[in-house]
Parts: sequence; structure tokens; C-alpha cells
Amino acid sequence: MSVSDLKTPGFLVLVLVGTATILLGTQLPGDSRLMLSLQDSGHFLIFTLLMLALLWPYRNSRKPPVWPMISLVLLFGLLVELVQSLIGRQPSLYDLLMNLLGVAAGGILFFGLIKRAISPGLSLAAAALLALAAFSLPIYWLIVYQARAADFPHLINTESAISSALIKGSRGGVIRRIAVEEDWRIPLELGNKSCLYVSLQEGRWPGVSLFEPSPDWGGYDVLVLAIYSDQAVELPLTLRINDQNHNKLPNDRYNRRFTLHPGINRISVPLEEVEDAPEGREMDLSAISRLMLYTSPDYTGNGFCLLSMALN
Repeated sequence: MSVSDLKTPGFLVLVLVGTATILLGTQLPGDSRLMLSLQDSGHFLIFTLLMLALLWPYRNSRKPPVWPMISLVLLFGLLVELVQSLIGRQPSLYDLLMNLLGVAAGGILFFGLIKRAISPGLSLAAAALLALAAFSLPIYWLIVYQARAADFPHLINTESAISSALIKGSRGGVIRRIAVEEDWRIPLELGNKSCLYVSLQEGRWPGVSLFEPSPDWGGYDVLVLAIYSDQAVELPLTLRINDQNHNKLPNDRYNRRFTLHPGINRISVPLEEVEDAPEGREMDLSAISRLMLYTSPDYTGNGFCLLSMALN
């Protein structure tokens, strides 16, 4: 195939169709935050290579059609996102940003390593910085997972912002880290200087969700929660636990209701009960995916403080 053949519309269509097939047909295994962020950041690599492939036939041209190619590739990326919305996949502005960074990296590498119009070293450095920006989110989640592993068998670490990255308010719950008050009389063995305070605001199920806790609970017997309530009244809560095989139905997870009393509360949950909770099967204790504490909207305006959550 000659250089002139690569400049034909047929070659252009072939490259774009191949790229669309990769973007729409490739799905990384799992739905963890790391895998989802890698899927998104992968757009950077794909669009870097796409830009290089489309500019390659013009490597000997005095004025390669850079701006038309940039416009074409960005429009192509927008069309791919629109197609995703039609086939049940979620379109994303973040994907478009990754596309833009990839186009920039491809153009810089073309003019640095192929055309030699700019310093090769400078072009590599610039492309490396763009790659670092594109993969900053997967790197962040890797750091979070390392912190999660270091904390285990504690499922939360109230002293660390990184360790708390997988804890979010759920449908009305708002979380903030606060200092433990001296008059709370926290048991010394807990050693808490701070806690995660959950404010119950308007929402369907106000509370807190722990996404992607350390998944393998095998070899442990009980989940122990320490919660402080600064309320003057009792507060009913529901504890929900599900594994990665959860079918989204209430009878396919662990559900337990209990009441928070003013002051320190300790709740012990035998993992044998958790394992036997789903109807018609056993919960996979090596693949726990979510833990949730919530109440009903009737208790909006109240709150509680998570001190500890650990396996024993």
C-alpha cells in the first residue's frame, strides 16, 4: 500500500470503523471504580493512536491537514458517545475530555517524533504529562485501594481522607469528618480522634454507603460496628450488606434493623447470618461489594457518628 493509498477516504473510513469497533465493543472486566476509570482513560490511548494513524500518510507533506484531522477526530468521538447512549451505555463528558487529551498527545508526538518540527524530547515530555493527567483518576483509585488494604480488617479509617474515599452519603445522607468531643467518653481501645458524622437530610433513604469494602471477609466471624449517637432520642437504622452477585432484590441481601441509643452503640453481626441471608443461595463472603446504613425520611434532621467498622 502506497502513501497515496493511505490518503484516500477508504483508508480513513477503515481506521474510524476499526476504532469505533474497539470503543463500542471493548469492556474491561468488573465494575469497580478502578476498572471503570481505566475504561474511560483508555480513550486517551486510543485517540492518541488514532491521531497518529490519520496523520502518518502526511509525514512527508509540507503542510499536513492537522486542523481538519483534529476536527474530524473530535467529531468522531462525539458521535461515538451518541451511539453509546443508543445501545444502553452511558455517554460521558469525561470521555470527550480524554479524547481531546489523546488528540493533543497524538499531534504533539507526530510533530516531535515524525515531522521533527519540534524537539523530540519536548514532545515526549508533553505527551507524558498529558498521559499522567489522563490516568490520574486510575492512579488515585489505586492509592485508595492500597490504603483500603493497609486498613484491613478495619473497613473504615476515620483519620484518613484517602481511606474514606469509598464512603458516600446515600440518598439524603451527608458525611463530614469531625473531631471527637471529650464528653463523648469514647472507649480507649477505639482510639478515635475523629469520626465520620452522617447528617440525615431529605432523601429517600438517608444514611451512608460503603462501596467496595475489602471484598474478602473469609476467615472472619463477626462484623463489629461502633457508632456514637449525639441525639437525645433513639434512632432506628437498617444495615444492608450485599455481594457482587446481588440481583438488586431485597431478599437477595442481608438486612438487619436495630436501634441507636444516645451515646456509644456497639453492633455485632455474625458473618454466618450474612452468609445465609440471601434467599435460595449463600452470600459470597469473598466478594462483598457494598455495605449500607440508612433510615427512613421520618428521621430527617438527626444524625450519627461512625467510629469504627471492623471484622473480627
